[in-house]
Amino acid sequence: MKRVLKHLLWIIPSLILIAIVSLASYAAMARSADRDYHGKLQKTIQVSSRSFQNEKEMPVEFSCKGKATSPAIQWTKPANGTKSYALIAMDWDAPSPGLRLFPITHWVLYNIPAELNEIPEGSTNPDLMQKKIVAGLNIAGQPGYAAPCPPLGTHRYEFRIYALDIEQLQPASNDRAGLLKSMEGHVLAYGELVGLKSP
Repeated sequence: MKRVLKHLLWIIPSLILIAIVSLASYAAMARSADRDYHGKLQKTIQVSSRSFQNEKEMPVEFSCKGKATSPAIQWTKPANGTKSYALIAMDWDAPSPGLRLFPITHWVLYNIPAELNEIPEGSTNPDLMQKKIVAGLNIAGQPGYAAPCPPLGTHRYEFRIYALDIEQLQPASNDRAGLLKSMEGHVLAYGELVGLKSP
């Protein structure tokens, strides 16, 4: 029995270490793929918010410790040819900026009509549906906004807007991966706004 316990005391930490290394490798590969994807696109859209300033701390009301309200996102209109927009909000710093193990998808929206250039603060799924905007799945597997809830360190939350040359996207899966795949070859330009949040 003691021999079994001794082996378990050695095996369990090893398995935990292997899991951490595997997650860290996956996260690094995902960040690299994200950089490659966006490195081929024109970053010409100016994205801003009435809810928070770029590279500044987001107010608590937009986090899990507040009302979990979705922030306002505005953007400038790019060159002619835009027929719709998409939005993706990501956190690459989970669980900590010093130990990035998994990317978190906080918000996915697509088929945003070309005449719009704003998602108002506090927009709910029914609000978006009235505007014919589709809400994709967040980290919880639910459509809509998943409020930031960082456990350690200051996290960066990237809100990206994409201008597309197609009116309607029909992703194979209603999540970030499916949306990115369906947007390939259709992105005219994109822009980014970054909000910060600490525990």
